[in-house]
Amino acid sequence: MIRDRKKPYKPQSDEQSEGGKNGRNRARKNVKPTAAGPTVPLTSSKLINLTRSHALTARTISLSAKLLALRVGYLTIRAFPSLEILRSLPTRLFSAGEPIPCNELLCLIQSGTVEIRHSRHKYPVKQINAGGLFGEMPLLGQTMLMTEAVAGGSRAEITTIDVSTAKQLAADNPMSFIEIIGPRMALLARDHFRSQFQLHDSMVADALLHLANGSRTIEGVTQDELAQSIGIYRETVNPVLAELKALGLIQIHNKAITILDKDALRELSEL
Repeated sequence: MIRDRKKPYKPQSDEQSEGGKNGRNRARKNVKPTAAGPTVPLTSSKLINLTRSHALTARTISLSAKLLALRVGYLTIRAFPSLEILRSLPTRLFSAGEPIPCNELLCLIQSGTVEIRHSRHKYPVKQINAGGLFGEMPLLGQTMLMTEAVAGGSRAEITTIDVSTAKQLAADNPMSFIEIIGPRMALLARDHFRSQFQLHDSMVADALLHLANGSRTIEGVTQDELAQSIGIYRETVNPVLAELKALGLIQIHNKAITILDKDALRELSEL
């Protein structure tokens, strides 16, 4: 049975996850962090001894950046048909690399680009172009999580939207916000449940059904991308896929996964 040998997910370093038994037997203190830019130093000396267990690797940076990119700065102004209220709002130019304050603000990029990066470790997360929206605005379901925004390129022209204006924007475009935020809230609730209460085999089964989108074959998706889509490592996904194949639920060939038993896969995804 697949589920008997799965354990709750625990993040591992690259050395541990890729080195097999030898890697797992190495002490965590020997894992070398990957340089990720000018990390903000700790202000509390009480946390110094904990930094080793939070060491960054290329794999953890890549996984973290991809997950953050899906949740930060996904709105665009094109989603809203009524924009009259924005014409009188304050606009400011930010030079390249200059931090853009966005606490309790929704920021609209009028021109230029904005770089989203991790607020402590400074590794890049995503780039947002003109027309994009970002900021810490829980009222509209927007959050920066553990990121910050800086102007990219030569400069960025930013219009700021405060809470009262955001309320008016939502009142003028109610269906637009419902259509954008509603599905994302449902998806986040589902992802949260799966990450907290489901084992890896169920998570992989659900991801396969989602990627297939009603068809039998998933093409052009690597095992790395499959793992990143559900927030786990490739080394965790590989044995699950192998066992699903052995059970006759899927077939793997030439970067394509064919679902052979959709009913069984769906049943597994609901365990």
